[in-house]
Amino acid sequence: MTMNRYYKILGLEPGASQPEIKKAYFKLIRQHSPESDPEQFQKIREAYERLKNAGNEPEGPVFLPFAEPWAEKALEQIEEYRSAGDDEKFRDACEEACRMFPKEIRFQYLRVVAQRQCGNTGKAVKSAEKLVKEDPENKWFQKELAVSYMERGYTQKAYFACEKAYEMGCRDLDFVLMYAMECDEYGQPDTGARILLEVVHREKIWTKEEMPELVECYIALLKMNFDAAESHFIEIAEELCHFLEQYGIYLAEYLQAFIMVLMMVVMDEKNGVEEYREIRKICTAVFKLCSTDDERQMMNAALNEINFQQISRDPRIGDTLTHAYEAYFELEDLEPPLRKFALTDMQLCMVEERQEVLKQVEIIEQDYPEYYEKLKSFMRKLREEESLVRLKDRLLKEYNRLGQICGNGYYYEKYPQERIKAQGVLISDGMDEPYVRSSKKVGRNDPCPCGSGKKYKQCCMNKQV
Repeated sequence: MTMNRYYKILGLEPGASQPEIKKAYFKLIRQHSPESDPEQFQKIREAYERLKNAGNEPEGPVFLPFAEPWAEKALEQIEEYRSAGDDEKFRDACEEACRMFPKEIRFQYLRVVAQRQCGNTGKAVKSAEKLVKEDPENKWFQKELAVSYMERGYTQKAYFACEKAYEMGCRDLDFVLMYAMECDEYGQPDTGARILLEVVHREKIWTKEEMPELVECYIALLKMNFDAAESHFIEIAEELCHFLEQYGIYLAEYLQAFIMVLMMVVMDEKNGVEEYREIRKICTAVFKLCSTDDERQMMNAALNEINFQQISRDPRIGDTLTHAYEAYFELEDLEPPLRKFALTDMQLCMVEERQEVLKQVEIIEQDYPEYYEKLKSFMRKLREEESLVRLKDRLLKEYNRLGQICGNGYYYEKYPQERIKAQGVLISDGMDEPYVRSSKKVGRNDPCPCGSGKKYKQCCMNKQV
């Protein structure tokens, strides 16, 4: 339905002011209440919703009244076919009207639209070029030419026609989104991002019907920002958070699309501390709108990935605590023995690097509190210097037991001398030949080899020392 049609429903001339629109609306809904005339009430309501946000700027060309009364009848027939979705009759009625009223440019305009809807893209291009020739200064005609070029596959022509229509002042949502896509296709992502930013910066109340295009705008912005020479991410993120908070009631069906593109954004190598701070705000806003377990699980995965990316790029955090984050957060779906092995693996590395780890944990406690909560219990044990030997022995025993099931870990790769000790080989200090233990080392809590029945630590271990 054209904007002129909405004005007609309210009994107004195209370009009527907002007070006139409001006055006409309240007058008509008293005459056509939802109880007495629900169909007409719905039409009045739809017309008002579309026009109250349009200001004085119509969303299509404004035409002069017809010179011949029969032309109005032809238009009514055309609009009837168009509203019914009968594209072929819509096109044929436009063709007939153009033959009967060759000087009425409104029918030429409608013919371009109808030809495209029927898939006659070649004819639509020729008709649109003729339309622009008739009135080169009409931005809406220039827009129809751009759309016709695009649907015909003329990328270069579409890009320049879009650029011209935009310069002439064409700003309706569908067109701006199309122009941005053409910019991206033509290798101009910065231009595409700039014009979409103008859309999201508009100070207006968006309707529910406009949500699909707005969601597409934000998703396109986030994607274009990957290739743009200048990042606009902070600006995009601020607008997106505001949009999610203000229009969340309409966005349930679009959440998965947002989540998928957010996962891409998280992995962007250009992100810094400030970018991740904004990404976290977006994820938090999206998480509040989640209504299913699957959506919440996807958002938790996104938040975990944000933390990992931040930690892995933080020069103050070493490899051990970076790998440990994965063990604590990202391996929860593994079988219990595998997850236990991964945690023990990292805890042994922390024991070896105790001084460095304790310094880094102070940073984690301040900047990554969720991670610190996972580390806190083990850090208490790591700080007890007098218990370190027992702690390491206990971890090694568990590590070697689980290693028979899970294979090799990061600890033995990083500290190969510990693997040698575990296999019964000691590297000599100054000896001509290394000493190879003939049997397994006796553990502190093992039965004493002397046969006394006591534990080794309570019997011969002290004598050995």
